[in-house]
Amino acid sequence: MHRVASFQSGALAHLTAAHLREHGVMAGVIDATMSAVTSVMGGSFSQGAYELVIATKRDEERARELLGELKENPPTIDPDWEDDVAPDLSLLDKKHIPNCPGCKWPVSIARPLGPCQRCGTPYDVLEMVFEMHGPEALAPCYETEAPMANLSDEQVCDIAIDCTSCEYPLDGLGVRGNCPECGAYFDRRELFNGLLGH
Repeated sequence: MHRVASFQSGALAHLTAAHLREHGVMAGVIDATMSAVTSVMGGSFSQGAYELVIATKRDEERARELLGELKENPPTIDPDWEDDVAPDLSLLDKKHIPNCPGCKWPVSIARPLGPCQRCGTPYDVLEMVFEMHGPEALAPCYETEAPMANLSDEQVCDIAIDCTSCEYPLDGLGVRGNCPECGAYFDRRELFNGLLGH
């Protein structure tokens, strides 16, 4: 991975990475405040909390061109972005379905913001699950599909990436295999999903 920019805003960093990917540059975002990541990357970065990285140094010039274009015409964040990230409560583990704070009857996940159909007490399912079981209980309710899952093998192979061990270009070598230079095993989908933070 090769760092090309840093951002104070995670949302802006992710929008920028998505823009680069739309233009053929495999890019991702690393939260540089995470100690596990920063130690691997050789220390923390001082310019921003979110680092924009690309998969191969060969794409650096193109990435910098795209960043220049974005600087002239920056992306905007939709103020209603959270509305598009609603959890699917039908995937909530049944043991995590809370009881109504009023009548103690199990709430209806079809009515995540209440009120209770039995007693009329208002409630918020997300808030109650979060408080009772923590954010991990809600994790299955959000989109978890790997970002490369919908791409065909041909599309995945068209994206430039280098060997993570020796930086040899893996162009034309299939979805998975061994690097012809150093012999290290690679799986393009795993490399991309790792780069994109999954």
